[in-house]
Amino acid sequence: MRKWFSKALSSMRHGGGTPFMAGLLKRTRYNYAKDVGDGLDSSVVTAPIMWIQRAMPEATLVVRRRKADGSHEEMLSHKMVELIQRPNPYYGDIILWNATILSYLLDGNAYWIKVRNRINRPAELWYVPHWTMEPKGSQDGSEFLTHYRYTPGNNVAAIDLDPEDVVHFRHGMDPRNPRKGLSPLAGVLREIFMDLESSNFVASLLRNMGVPGVVISPKNGGTVSPEDVQATKTWFNANFGGDKRGAALVMGAPTDVSPFGFNPQQMNMSEARDIAEERVCACLGIPAAVVGFGAGLQTSKVGATMNELVKLAWRNGVLPVLRVLADELDRSLLGDFGNATGLKSHYDTSEVLALQEDLDKAATRWVALAGGPVAKVAEAREAMGLDVLPEHDFYYQPAMSLVVPAGTKPGAQEPPQLPEPKSTKARVSRSTLRAGTAYISALQKQEGPLQKVFERRLKGFFRDLGKAAKAAAVPFLERENLTPKSSKGAEEKSDDLLVAQILEQLGIEAHRTTFQRLYETQYVETAKKVSEAANLAGISGSLPDPVARAVAGAGGRRSGLVDITGQTRKALFDAIAEGRAEGEGVPQVASRIVDYVESGHWQTPEMRAQIIARTETKYAQNISTIERAKAASVEQFIIFDGRLGPGRSDPDHIARNGSIVSAAEASQLAADEHPNGTLSFAPYFGEDD
Repeated sequence: MRKWFSKALSSMRHGGGTPFMAGLLKRTRYNYAKDVGDGLDSSVVTAPIMWIQRAMPEATLVVRRRKADGSHEEMLSHKMVELIQRPNPYYGDIILWNATILSYLLDGNAYWIKVRNRINRPAELWYVPHWTMEPKGSQDGSEFLTHYRYTPGNNVAAIDLDPEDVVHFRHGMDPRNPRKGLSPLAGVLREIFMDLESSNFVASLLRNMGVPGVVISPKNGGTVSPEDVQATKTWFNANFGGDKRGAALVMGAPTDVSPFGFNPQQMNMSEARDIAEERVCACLGIPAAVVGFGAGLQTSKVGATMNELVKLAWRNGVLPVLRVLADELDRSLLGDFGNATGLKSHYDTSEVLALQEDLDKAATRWVALAGGPVAKVAEAREAMGLDVLPEHDFYYQPAMSLVVPAGTKPGAQEPPQLPEPKSTKARVSRSTLRAGTAYISALQKQEGPLQKVFERRLKGFFRDLGKAAKAAAVPFLERENLTPKSSKGAEEKSDDLLVAQILEQLGIEAHRTTFQRLYETQYVETAKKVSEAANLAGISGSLPDPVARAVAGAGGRRSGLVDITGQTRKALFDAIAEGRAEGEGVPQVASRIVDYVESGHWQTPEMRAQIIARTETKYAQNISTIERAKAASVEQFIIFDGRLGPGRSDPDHIARNGSIVSAAEASQLAADEHPNGTLSFAPYFGEDD
């Protein structure tokens, strides 16, 4: 079969712009674009754009040079950056960028005109509105872009500019006209129009009710002359309008006076306007709550604090725009100031507050990295701005870590198994057992005082947390309508948002860090006491620094078992929900918050502190014993358990009493012990010793 082929192109051909259905959107013949206009008088458009305009100056434009090793270094000064900072005698860089962002987000196109000096280098930069500039190609389509037609208006003739004299920032590419960018808001014209019409409708009703306020008519269908109608209207407006509203009305003949018009509930257009807010913000990559729109505040999810939403706005809305602007500066302006090889425009966001890592989170992250071991302690201290000494140059290996050879399949290694209790090899002699008993007795004497100290500190922490939660909640509760909502779903959504706002105001992460420090302090103090008792086991009573660090790290990790953030969030939610259901006011709900936050999911804060103090003191003693003995080259330990005796202790615990286990096995047993356990360990040196 004969095949036909089109003639191959020797050069590309480019078409002109295709009209967008004469400005009409799909499935409608109404010209929404014409009625929306440039969008500058629509708050649903200008609010998110103005947020981006205010945020953008936090990032700093710089020029970076690529080094031979592939890294980049920032140039201290560059002629292009200096010109942008002072683009012309009449405004600075912030005004220039604000105008550029406005055109870029409204139309998808923003333009600068370069004014050159005698050496053909840009000496001034001028922003021009997007509707005054149009990119043009050749008539035969052989050249994609030949010039820009600038139409200043005010009877000034159009000017054709060389593309080299125009900086054209484009939002992607409009397939209807590839020489221009695509407006981010082109797809939401109907929603913008809907918001404008809603505003106009409500304003008209508020101005004059849109219809007569009252209807005055003769009783029983009587008739009156036109002169009497006009006289009655004039008399009524004069005596019952303005400040005379509410005065008594007495008619001299049987008359009907009926109110007519809309009440405020009928003027509620919030649902329709929420749609416009949500979709316009979605097109710009900005969460509606950040802008301050009610739609965003109503739909915020639990845990999504305002800081997180602002960070999301930067990542989805601002940073993509900055990358486009920097890329176009590289293409259209950087080369005008000399050889641009190896140079690149870049926005430095290191000083952007919303993108800064929270100090507490950074500290937690570095503690985890240095305790992995993934990073050196020296690296963690340097990252946190602390002094770094030679003794900090080491990797910390946690005491409870198990080293698995590379290439071992998950699950291939069986967990350490305790020796059978009846095995003679797993038991110690009576004399050795008596020697270990003296050490355990010393630990038991220390246990009570240590527990009391920790219990007192925990009570203070929970008491302060409850007071802080109340102080953070009261301003929000005073603005909140605490009456029950019409539906359960609406009530839960309202309470979720309220709790998220309170947690952000409370600064729960800072309290979480304080809680971790309590654990670490308690564990180190316990380790000191355990070292004193170690003399009875033949080990020096000193506490080496590596042991103190290992024990403190174990305490920090154990603090994570108590979900302070989650328990506080639940306490706030329960207190508000139950207070709302009981019809309580702000003082009563605030008191509930104090009680619920202090107690967590225990009945009382005293019980909460007591259980935690008892469990953690026992674990701290065990892990301190293991770490101190390991530092003295002890690899095995004697189990002491079932101290409550037959009938009161678990039979398995009684059976393993006196067994010998390795350090890894002892660590695992200590971690698995239940809150009321009596498990303890004593160093085992062997029967010969």
